[in-house]
Amino acid sequence: METEDFKSLLHVSPALTNDMLSKALSEWFHTNIQFTHWEYVSDTGKGDSYLSEVIRIRIYGDSNGVPYHVQVILKNMPKNVCRRLTFRSDEFFKNEINFYQKVLPTLIKFQSKKRVSDPYTNYAKLFYAYTDGLNDVICLEDVGLENFGAAVRQEGIDYDHCKVTLKALAKYHALSFALRDQEPETFNRITDAIFETYYDPRLSDWYGRFWNRISGIAIDAVEKEYPDSIYVEKIKEFAVPERYEDMIRAVRDKTNGVISHGDSWTNNFLYKYQDGQPIDAKIIDFQLTRCASPVLDVSFVFYGCTDKEMRSNCYDELIKYYYEVLSEQVRELGSDPDKVYSFDTYMQEIKKYSYFGLAFSFESTPFIILAPEDAISMEIEGDTKKNIDDFWQIKPFKTKAGRQREANNIVHCIDKGYI
Repeated sequence: METEDFKSLLHVSPALTNDMLSKALSEWFHTNIQFTHWEYVSDTGKGDSYLSEVIRIRIYGDSNGVPYHVQVILKNMPKNVCRRLTFRSDEFFKNEINFYQKVLPTLIKFQSKKRVSDPYTNYAKLFYAYTDGLNDVICLEDVGLENFGAAVRQEGIDYDHCKVTLKALAKYHALSFALRDQEPETFNRITDAIFETYYDPRLSDWYGRFWNRISGIAIDAVEKEYPDSIYVEKIKEFAVPERYEDMIRAVRDKTNGVISHGDSWTNNFLYKYQDGQPIDAKIIDFQLTRCASPVLDVSFVFYGCTDKEMRSNCYDELIKYYYEVLSEQVRELGSDPDKVYSFDTYMQEIKKYSYFGLAFSFESTPFIILAPEDAISMEIEGDTKKNIDDFWQIKPFKTKAGRQREANNIVHCIDKGYI
């Protein structure tokens, strides 16, 4: 690139004007700064993002001769029209931007009024966001500078990773329980700011064919790895078109609703390490955020991120660990966990809604085990909306390891009596 190409980001999005970048820098550093230029740092790996285009950059500015810069992860709407329409990128961007601009600040402000020994800081801060349905963009601080990085998507997370993941989610969910208890009108206001982007009657045509495809892949995995077993019978009863309606009912149940993450699989957690061990986690990508039972997130962690061995050895312990962290946080935030979400209620919802994490894993598991070089290309010909099943034409697992990853999720869910 020529030097002058780095004087503007308008080619990424018309929303990234120099004036807006100056304003964002000024707000970030709390002093008057003029944007001067930007610098490319790196791209993201193939297959790491389906709903947006993502790059890592540094944004530079000047204040009376004093240089400033911030490194961000910049997500913008896909330039490819068919991709943008097929994946409904406008809805996902709007939902996530509403989360970062309206929901998260309210939760953090509420927390700031309390004396919490280990507050929720497991998120990336928003640098800049804009939404108009066409030129949407989100810039988040690059927490890689704090030594947070991704786990290997193709591998199931181990005990230590799972523990810090569940701790981050529990601290996050606790804010909703306490806010809902103490300031119900405020909680209701922020829930109105987000909307369902995945499981809704209006999306039945968009998702229905793909659900049938991934259900067939799940059935194929069990038939080949556990032939002539009760598991084959159970999965055939479960993996039916009508299950999508159950998913809709699950996300609409606000009885014990929190502002959930909605997409708690491996890609959406970044980990900080000390002596090779994970000691903390950041949660990213809130495009599927919704108000629903926290168990929808928890169950997806287990079926979207872990393997058979980890669940066999640690599942019951980690299920309890999540609640221990949650209840302690709720208590420190000034509410009674036994009142707002008792352990018995939690365990009832584990039994009631763990199927949700399994069903969602039918989609995530084939993508999790894909090697980066096998990831689906994001360039789609044409400028009209397609059905995602025309694009995500994933096939039954090629390997025994892939089939076992899927089938063992199902076996665990059946053995636990969840389906």
